Amino acid sequence: MDAIRIEHLSKHWGDVRALDDVSFEVPKGSLTVLLGPSGCGKSTLLRLVAGLDRATSGRITIDDVDVTRLPPHHRRISMVFQFYALFPHLTVAENITFGLRIRKADAKARVDRLQSVASLLGLSSLLERRPSQLSGGQQQRVAMGRAIIAEAPVCLMDEPMSNLDAKLRNEMRAEIHGLQRQLGITMLYVTHDQIEAMSMADQVVLLEAGRGRAAATGRADDRDPAGQGAGRRQHGQRHGLYTRPGSGLRRVG
Repeated sequence: MDAIRIEHLSKHWGDVRALDDVSFEVPKGSLTVLLGPSGCGKSTLLRLVAGLDRATSGRITIDDVDVTRLPPHHRRISMVFQFYALFPHLTVAENITFGLRIRKADAKARVDRLQSVASLLGLSSLLERRPSQLSGGQQQRVAMGRAIIAEAPVCLMDEPMSNLDAKLRNEMRAEIHGLQRQLGITMLYVTHDQIEAMSMADQVVLLEAGRGRAAATGRADDRDPAGQGAGRRQHGQRHGLYTRPGSGLRRVG
């Protein structure tokens, strides 16, 4: 079953085609990565799925519901932004539970869910701190906590590790992948880093100049640790479906 289905999606600003007839499916409970260079339309596509921008044409369905024209709060999604978007005057606890307070969730439920999420992300001892008192990795965990606590079935991530150093990115890759598996959520993740994409993803959708070039399924094994096969296809293939059955990437369609 597909959690997200993108059908012939386009977004134009005048003569500029940010996205042009993109189609793919995101299987339920999977981690799908949108991979491509800067300016290829990755973040634009994520914003369309989130409902932050409106598509010029095409269709978006989430759990078999057409959400193409629905506002964000009717799409049952959560989102982690590139720059975390934490409120500097609020504590960690207040940042994480902000959405629940806005939706007037029950106070006891807020506390219970906060304790659960804080324990999951290793933030229990930091709940009274403010963002300025946190490291970059801790700030990212707070942003993830705010998304997770919503208990939405779909989570969108827009290059959430781009501001972290290389060592911390390596640690957070494993952490994000582990959380996604543990919670069973569907994740659509944007990055320009091939290693990041191929080490985390169940499926990689390659974008170039606003068009989908290929979809690859399965994580990179140590025979292609840097995702070099996918990188060659990104620049050399027009379209196709690729799968990695455990011993290298092969074309199946």
